[in-house]
Amino acid sequence: MGAFDKITGQKRAVTILQRAILADRVSHAWLFSGPSAADLQEMALAFAQTLQCTQRSTGEADACMTCKSCLQAMDQNHPDIRIWSHEKPTTFSVDEARALIADVSIRPYESERKIYIIPDAHLMRAEAQNALLKTLEEPPGYIVMILLTNSTDAMLETIRSRCQPLELAAGDIAYDPQLQKAAEMILLQVHAWEMPRINIAIKELAEYKTKITAFLEIFASWYRDILYFKASMDPDGIRNTEHLPQIRSQAGRMSYEGIQSVLDSIRKAHQRLAANVSLELTMELLLLAMKDAG
Repeated sequence: MGAFDKITGQKRAVTILQRAILADRVSHAWLFSGPSAADLQEMALAFAQTLQCTQRSTGEADACMTCKSCLQAMDQNHPDIRIWSHEKPTTFSVDEARALIADVSIRPYESERKIYIIPDAHLMRAEAQNALLKTLEEPPGYIVMILLTNSTDAMLETIRSRCQPLELAAGDIAYDPQLQKAAEMILLQVHAWEMPRINIAIKELAEYKTKITAFLEIFASWYRDILYFKASMDPDGIRNTEHLPQIRSQAGRMSYEGIQSVLDSIRKAHQRLAANVSLELTMELLLLAMKDAG
């Protein structure tokens, strides 16, 4: 069993990382996003352990779990895998960012790579993110930096554009056939709807007010599948396998920018609902984004 084998419910994210490893195209900077800090750190540690494994053979994309490097990683005492914490629970200061930058200049102790895992990257103030920017623009060749966040919107565009994004799926939701059917009708037809039909859908969604988070998770799962399939053409990595023909069709029709704009709109819908913005307005803005994206 390798480091990635113990991770469940994240097949798509694991596949993306393993393909990067096999192709020797590991970005110097990654932005892992998702609702669970524990899941983000577990994924980052598995990735780091695999990259540092000294017994991983050609054609393998998982850690051996037995070499010295793997054992150090499992005990979280590998000298070249750094989990960079911050002192205050609600902020990541510019001084802490500068300390990170200074540490980056020190070469790896034992490995070819030096890997930094940065939890709660969304807590970085703008000044801290700007301080980090030059390091992301002109990184030492041995650096891999993994920023973990529950909100990519909290990260500056200049930071996001210099990182390889990886979005983790939310935990599985309880299956509700009626809710699933209603969500799928929207996903399959909204691109062709005009405003009167969208208004009807908004009223129908209001009837599911107590389950609206489940709707958003179904929407997010669908568009993540479209994004993954468009990039990989791999049907094995999608979650909505029973809708492969529709996923394939929408992946061919939509642009990368359009898919990402919908995923961003879904995240904003979560934020609006948490801020007590009306359900009707929130869903109107989301459905219009889905329609416009194709």
